[in-house]
Amino acid sequence: MWQIFITLAGFFVALIFYALVSCLIEIRKEWWRRILLLIGSWLLIFMVIFTGDLVNLPPTLLFFLFCVWIACRGSGLKRLTVGMMLASVMFALNALFDNCISCYFHSVAENYYLYYFLFRALSVILLCAGVYRHRPERDFELSPPLWRLLLMLCIPPMGIVCALVLFNNYDYRGTDYMLMNTILFLVAAVSFAGILWAMLTLNRQQKLERENALAEHNKKYYEAMEQQQFEIRRIRHDLANHLQVLLSLPAEEKDSYIQNMIANPAFEKVLNYSGDATVNAVLTVKESRMRQRDITFYAKMDIPTELPFEKPDLCALFANALDNAIEACTALDTDKRQIALTARAAKGILAVEVKNPFEGALSGSLPKTTKQDAQNHGYGLRSIQEIVKKYGGNMEIRQENGWFCLFCFVPEPKPQI
Repeated sequence: MWQIFITLAGFFVALIFYALVSCLIEIRKEWWRRILLLIGSWLLIFMVIFTGDLVNLPPTLLFFLFCVWIACRGSGLKRLTVGMMLASVMFALNALFDNCISCYFHSVAENYYLYYFLFRALSVILLCAGVYRHRPERDFELSPPLWRLLLMLCIPPMGIVCALVLFNNYDYRGTDYMLMNTILFLVAAVSFAGILWAMLTLNRQQKLERENALAEHNKKYYEAMEQQQFEIRRIRHDLANHLQVLLSLPAEEKDSYIQNMIANPAFEKVLNYSGDATVNAVLTVKESRMRQRDITFYAKMDIPTELPFEKPDLCALFANALDNAIEACTALDTDKRQIALTARAAKGILAVEVKNPFEGALSGSLPKTTKQDAQNHGYGLRSIQEIVKKYGGNMEIRQENGWFCLFCFVPEPKPQI
């Protein structure tokens, strides 16, 4: 009777472990992948690990890593590292019970399966509670060198378990032997907490570096626009000097000088799209760029007054959204190039939507840059995402009816008293 109950309850424990996996890595949506991971989790949790047994541990490890590889998203290094982390801690806990703790239950051998289930269930629940409390962000990602570092940190605990299980004699049960095994299995199990802490620390450090890079990128973007506006004001201020030069030039050179002046951005009128000067300046520059690339631009703006956001953030939000759309349209035929911008500020919320034709399929939460120099590009969408998060808003990317749609809403910051 106990065995039937334990078998049924085991699937519930496997679901808890499945939730633990989802805290560390994104799981794909296909139902068969999820079932495969659930089976792999159940097998990992309840596999008996005796020292001297060469049969159980190796195939269980390979099967669980295969399940994680097939069922989860992310880079290959991420999937392998997370799989090794979870496998090492569960093997250590299972071996700790089967070879050390179970020796103390000989007097209650008739209830062995109950203790067997309770230990494994309690181990999974505590692990899940600890990881859930200190879990990283759902979309976190580390660079390949950092994933390789974490993978190297997983080797010692897994090596301890494999050495004790595969290269020890099952028949020997001396007191010193039991104490040594207990300590080593505990060290291997506790190592999981250190690896998880290292993962969170590296994630925070990389996130901070990325935020600093994005802030510097946005600052340079805004400073470049400010410098351009300054040059426009300066040249307009020197208009009298230009007229004096025109009077002194020979007739055959006047036409050329006038053409150069007309082509200068300083003499382009700043379009009045909204009540915010920064938004108007950005859209004026981008509208000129679109005209040069034969892109039709539709703008529906409802921003009656100045927006209370930091100017570099506001500039980067509109500029990056339009730059991405311009880059996508440039790759299309001329008759398909069009961008639609809708923006509205009302009831304390700024809502912005940018749409452009899109031929392809979205993959992942943030599409990767198509430029060859990916290290120095690809800041656009990530910059927008960070700005939106900074003000407590949300960003959504979707594909519908042949259009790429970027939508974000940003609550206006409350004035400080």
